[in-house]
Amino acid sequence: MSGGNEYSDRMVKGPEIRAGACRFATCGIRLAPGQDPAKALKELVRNCRMPNANHVSWACRLAREGRIDDMKGDGGESGAGIVILDVLRKSSTENILVAVARWYGGKHLGGLRFRIYRKLTSEMLEML
Repeated sequence: MSGGNEYSDRMVKGPEIRAGACRFATCGIRLAPGQDPAKALKELVRNCRMPNANHVSWACRLAREGRIDDMKGDGGESGAGIVILDVLRKSSTENILVAVARWYGGKHLGGLRFRIYRKLTSEMLEML
């Protein structure tokens, strides 16, 4: 992706999935040491055209001074951030931020939505 900021050269737009009338999309970035995940998330949302999503859930694991800091946000989709973080933990991923956007289509998906979050996060990790 291009955009001319400190994050754009490492942003990757990932796959989308439709489930009923809902649409899910993912985007990710490999963070350099010292980069601010909140600022990177803001740029991901803007550059991956996610601002109109009903929910943008995210997670990252940062290696800092010999420890790993886990961060996540549900973006209004209760439990989604921990699902994304769980995939990052199981793959021992460090210094990567993954965001998954959901455009709500009017139908509850139950547990299917969490399977979609897992799938999209796993696919994003393969791309980064």
